[in-house]
Amino acid sequence: MAISLGLSETEIDRLLAEAETRLASNGLNAGVVALTPAPAKEKKTSVVAPSSELVAALKKDTNTVTIRVPEPTHKSKSTKDNAGPDWFNMPRTNLTPELKRDLQLLKMRDVVAMGKQFFKKDGRKAYVPEFAAVGTIIAGATDGRNSRLTRKERKRTIVEEVLAGETLGKYKSKYHEIQEKSSSGRKAHYKNVIAKRRRNG
Repeated sequence: MAISLGLSETEIDRLLAEAETRLASNGLNAGVVALTPAPAKEKKTSVVAPSSELVAALKKDTNTVTIRVPEPTHKSKSTKDNAGPDWFNMPRTNLTPELKRDLQLLKMRDVVAMGKQFFKKDGRKAYVPEFAAVGTIIAGATDGRNSRLTRKERKRTIVEEVLAGETLGKYKSKYHEIQEKSSSGRKAHYKNVIAKRRRNG
């Protein structure tokens, strides 16, 4: 920041000296901080609060005061429509509810694997990438019959594929097991016991 006061060095020294004497006479010498420069120079520089005369001089001479405002060093995030030619102009992510569910499922893929396969933990808070594209894997001519999905097995989203898979029964059985454990010893459990007694008795 460059400030031009329009005062000569002798006037500034005089104003500073007056301020020092005023502070010393009022007993407020503690507020003056003396800065000693390198030993080669003999001048002594003092930092003090600006006096009323200096403030008045600044107010009078407003034309000579110039202030340069520094520009922010950090660059603002650019809102590009695509990732650029290095990434084949991949478009910005259009977050639909289906894509959001698919991304959540990919983040929780270790749960879907049911302990048969382990994945590295994803520590990122934001699971939505800035640029993304969703595609369909097309089986090649050299792929075997067993590696291809039938038309019935093909689904629109990853979530639908997982739900249509064989593991769905495991999820349901696990859910019922947890429900039974949580309801045991409570009203629901007691009502079931009474109902069984009435049927048997």
